[in-house]
Amino acid sequence: MPKQTRPATQENATGIVKALKENKEAAQAVEKAADELAVVHAVLDSELPKDSISPDANQAVERASQIEKQLTASSEKLKEVNESLERELSKGSP
Repeated sequence: MPKQTRPATQENATGIVKALKENKEAAQAVEKAADELAVVHAVLDSELPKDSISPDANQAVERASQIEKQLTASSEKLKEVNESLERELSKGSP
């Protein structure tokens, strides 16, 4: 008796569903990291007197702000991709 296999399109959809789930988890992790970094930056920026910290420390505080903005933008892009994948998957649903 030959082994039954799923159609290729169903296998593709299953792969996309799995990728979407993993991408959503990654988006949440990036968003959480961005939020935490924003808090760290806010504390450092408000608690460290600018005139008494070293230039390197000041640059580190500013870099934290830049990284937080990059993470936030990446999180938003991941969300857009996830929404697009969900729309495409729903088109294929009966």
